[in-house]
Amino acid sequence: MSGFAETSGYLYSTIVNETALAAPCLVYLAVRRDVLSSMLRSLWNIRMRHSVLMALTVWVLGYFLTYVQDLFMPPPSWYVEKMKSLAPTNYVDFILALLLTWLLVAPAEELLFRWVLLNPMVGSLGVRMGAISSAVIFSFSHLDPWNIVSPFVMGLVAGLMVATSRSILSAIFIHGVHNTISISLIYLSSLL
Repeated sequence: MSGFAETSGYLYSTIVNETALAAPCLVYLAVRRDVLSSMLRSLWNIRMRHSVLMALTVWVLGYFLTYVQDLFMPPPSWYVEKMKSLAPTNYVDFILALLLTWLLVAPAEELLFRWVLLNPMVGSLGVRMGAISSAVIFSFSHLDPWNIVSPFVMGLVAGLMVATSRSILSAIFIHGVHNTISISLIYLSSLL
């Protein structure tokens, strides 16, 4: 039962955090109808095959770079234990975590970091520096020194995809696939 309480705490805190991230973005989009309009038009620009390839590449590259980071800056044992305690321990929690990823986490974070923040950055800094800046902010927004590299890689690729394809769905897809693979592997490893 304690595993469920810990995981339920994770699910609850995820809902609260992501809603808090999404709310200002939704207000911004309500006020700035031109930005909302351009975002809605962007939904048709997704290049699915390219997005699948990018999502898988991002996950593998992020995983490898995190492994290298852990060699030089290994996470302390308390951190590893805390992360294990947050892992879904049953099928229901696993499915809820995946649903949260696709319905709330990926859309809310991508809306904020790849649409509301990235677009003005690209306008003033250019595509490369705008994508890098957005990825740095995204990475550090996780407030986790042992989880900097993977969000940076994902944020950079998602930012470049949005800046070049003008499709927010590409970024949401990459983010959703990235988190789905991570959550699935964490869940499967907890079963062993």
